[in-house]
Amino acid sequence: MAGKGKVQIIQAPTDLRKRAVNFKTGFGVILSPQETQKLQLVVERSSDEFTRNIGEKLKALREELGQLDDGEAPSKAMVGRIVADALEIKGLGGTFKFPLLTQIAKSLHDYAMQISEPNAWNTVIVSHHIDALYVVLAQRITGLGGRIEAELLKALRAASTKFK
Repeated sequence: MAGKGKVQIIQAPTDLRKRAVNFKTGFGVILSPQETQKLQLVVERSSDEFTRNIGEKLKALREELGQLDDGEAPSKAMVGRIVADALEIKGLGGTFKFPLLTQIAKSLHDYAMQISEPNAWNTVIVSHHIDALYVVLAQRITGLGGRIEAELLKALRAASTKFK
């Protein structure tokens, strides 16, 4: 270990650096305007696939929640899938110009992460989050939305806090 106050820099092995930045076929560390434009095109082309994939996940979650009887709690396995799907949506929403989707997914993820013993309220709160995600995706609401969307997000967070 370096002395107190000193920083020791450890170089990555050459083969690791080659994999991280491929100078023959990939992009360099500092992107040129042309490379930035190429990356933006890739993201735009992937947007439809993202929308379709997330839509399928939300549809599956809605169907699974719809099969629960009134007052029935989700299973721990279902809560695990909700956590995983919400994390994926949260992580990718901003990339595809859906920051509101990211915020709602974050609220859902945070809520689902604290569920230790599922109860009927969890089903209700999770369903509302999924419905909100579905609307944002189906209406292709890019950006943060407006006043109504902000109030919806605030209400989802308040319900998440109140009904654990």
